[in-house]
Amino acid sequence: MQREWHAVATWFMWVALPATALNYWLYWDQMPARMATHFDASGHPNGWTTPTGALEFALLFTVFFLVVFTFVSYAIRANKPRAAWPALVFSYVVLGVFSGVSNWLVWRNLSG
Repeated sequence: MQREWHAVATWFMWVALPATALNYWLYWDQMPARMATHFDASGHPNGWTTPTGALEFALLFTVFFLVVFTFVSYAIRANKPRAAWPALVFSYVVLGVFSGVSNWLVWRNLSG
């Protein structure tokens, strides 16, 4: 039973990919031609890209994280079962932060 829940939790991480894509898709027609993607310490934008560039970056890095975390999750579960859940929690935290920042960039560019 424990192994089944771990597998479900591992594959549930993949919801981050369509969630990020959906966020871009919902607001695609409202995005500016130049999206601010980097900000200085005072919050002023100092790096820009196109909406397509921002989407590609967000999706490619999300896929990279998901592939690595899925593989690592199964490897840890097989070799060190007691460390499987903490590793999964770490994976969720990293994915949550990255997805949050990716989605925040969309909202930040919509609000100016």
